Amino acid sequence: MRRFWVLLFNFLFLANSFSDPSHLSDDSKLGRTVADDIDRKYTSVGNIGLTITNFGTIGTRNIYWPRQPSCEYPRGSLIEHIYQGGVWVGAVKKDISGDEQILVTTGVSDRSTSSRAIGEGYELNAAGRDSIIELSSLTDARPPESRFSPLAVSHQDFIADYTDRFTRVPSTNDSILNHTPLNINVHQESYAWNFPFADFFVILRFVITNAGVDTLDSVYVGFWNNAVVRNTSRESGVQPGTPGYFDHGANGFDPGRRMAYSFDFDGIPGSIPANSYVAITLLGTTPFPSEVDSLGNLYQRLYYNAWQFRAFTGDEAYFSPTDDYLEGQRYLSRYTRMTQSLPQDKIDPLRLAARNMTYLLSTGPFSRLNPGDSLEVVFAVVCAKKFGSAPASRDDSTQKRTLYTNVAWAQQAYNGEDVNGNNQLDEGEDIARRDSVSPTEVGLRYEPDGVITRYLLPAPPRQPKTRVEVENQSVVVYWDKKSAEESVDPITGQTDFEGYRIYRSNAGVDFQRPEDFLLNLALVGEFDRADNNIGYNTGFGRILLDSPKIFPADTVQYWYRFPPVGAEIRHLNGWQYIYGVSAYDGGDSANNVPSLESAKTLSRVIPGTPPSSDVSVSVGVYPNPYYVNAYWDGSRERLRKIYFYNLPARCQITIYTLASDVIAVLDHDATSNSGEGIEWFNQYGDPRTRVQFAGGEHAWDLITRHDQAIATGLYLFTVEDKDTGAIRRGKFMIVK
Repeated sequence: MRRFWVLLFNFLFLANSFSDPSHLSDDSKLGRTVADDIDRKYTSVGNIGLTITNFGTIGTRNIYWPRQPSCEYPRGSLIEHIYQGGVWVGAVKKDISGDEQILVTTGVSDRSTSSRAIGEGYELNAAGRDSIIELSSLTDARPPESRFSPLAVSHQDFIADYTDRFTRVPSTNDSILNHTPLNINVHQESYAWNFPFADFFVILRFVITNAGVDTLDSVYVGFWNNAVVRNTSRESGVQPGTPGYFDHGANGFDPGRRMAYSFDFDGIPGSIPANSYVAITLLGTTPFPSEVDSLGNLYQRLYYNAWQFRAFTGDEAYFSPTDDYLEGQRYLSRYTRMTQSLPQDKIDPLRLAARNMTYLLSTGPFSRLNPGDSLEVVFAVVCAKKFGSAPASRDDSTQKRTLYTNVAWAQQAYNGEDVNGNNQLDEGEDIARRDSVSPTEVGLRYEPDGVITRYLLPAPPRQPKTRVEVENQSVVVYWDKKSAEESVDPITGQTDFEGYRIYRSNAGVDFQRPEDFLLNLALVGEFDRADNNIGYNTGFGRILLDSPKIFPADTVQYWYRFPPVGAEIRHLNGWQYIYGVSAYDGGDSANNVPSLESAKTLSRVIPGTPPSSDVSVSVGVYPNPYYVNAYWDGSRERLRKIYFYNLPARCQITIYTLASDVIAVLDHDATSNSGEGIEWFNQYGDPRTRVQFAGGEHAWDLITRHDQAIATGLYLFTVEDKDTGAIRRGKFMIVK
């Protein structure tokens, strides 16, 4: 039934977009405006921030860096993996008279990634009234722009439709150069999850329809990728635009796993290599290409090509293809590239040296698409940290261990009910769940429907709802019962909650590895049910409160707290801690599913003094004196900070020189203070996660109101309580 509703939704969406048959022959009737181009949407669940457009591309060409990720992993790290990529479709177009044209429509290529080329027009464009619809299967804790739908496949679905039928740039009416349409429509869906076992891939599903009057024979579908894997954090010294930014990648091909991959070969000219992989993997097609009968031999119809970015010199095998088809020109013909791989002796060197290469992963042929016929091809973007501590240039099975695991999870997500990957429902595979239309009762009973349901991932319990109270040298985390303990697994139909895990970062770990410390939180507490033979059987007595904790203007009842009452944990004031709380289930041995853990509900906190309006309590600054280039700060002026403490809840801090010149005025409000505008909190930690301070503390980055760094010297300050008018004074020393 779920498959039925998804197909119906897609049909209605397509019908709305392409209902006017006159669209086939007249650009002006497509009703397109430049506002329909959308390149500001990116995945915000899971650990990949991937920009996905409604005109056949992924990535941003780094034009919005660092405000928007292109393909960032982990999210918030500023480690980028893709400059731009896009879908390709090639075919032999046959008209009614038998005349043939060999054509390739490209979402993007190395010939269309410059600003000049973009002005000449993309070959795929959104049709009139099209946008990106954003859906979510989450009933709560959804991305801000997502709406819940029982039709949603993942925690964040992007749905778009576009076409290659324009011959003029919609925004300018100029001709799209070198573009002869195949007359195809593309329905695109992308899926992302926040499950820890599925937060490292984004699935891209393309349904390609012959919307013209001619037959399309020998169809190939591919994905071209300009994968530029670089650590662009400010500490690394490499940013988009840095000379050599594109020249230090290496590339590989693994036909058995149907994946092409890239990595940062040496980190040059910076000092911190990305230490991660990005892969494009072909998950499956419907129907299979000619002479393919299962996913197991789909690799036999998989082709890999790579070429130097816009190259016309050197080895012709790495020449950039210039035309859709050139008779006898193997390397300059896009279509020929799509139909056969590079020789193996040209593929092998690509992973052994740093080059500015792009690559194309393609599959086919699909023998024929008559007018109105469709085919489906599904890829995934998969990221992984390199395994082990070998040099960045090393690339063997050990370094790819995590990548292999992540690709396998993406494949399992795609397979769904089709366990053996033959595009058929075999005995025992049809276990689809009927989805309820009630937001609170999604998936409560089975009903086999005779149709393969893909993207059927086992689900851990829902994330707990948490609240953190930040105090003097103390952090207390509270969370609710209902969210996790009443969760129903979509596969088993059981409430299989088992326990909770609490994670915390150690003080200072963010300075040692700011690019990935969120991935390495330490487990500091685990509590599980005591009524079975799973886990430690600790029970919840130590963390369970006698009655729920209630906070003003908060409707959630918080039944648990960590640390347990009477087991306080001392924290360092002014140091950053990340706390995470997750729930996990008992697994499903009957279906060989291990215990699954929810995504962590993360809180980013800075312990410190509580607010005080007592004039007998001295206000102050720490560290005092402040020594520049201390361990707890960064190496640049804007990565420094000091804290004012014992502040009133609402106050104004005025900072003076000894000559009474005002150099900075800070407004403090305990209810909204989050370190906004201070670069340190963006650099060391996920800048999208709000920092929670103790109410009596305020950070300052030592930058004056005239945007200058302060010099060595003694400084005075006053604190005016906005509620009482009382003024307190203090001083601090800066030593450079």
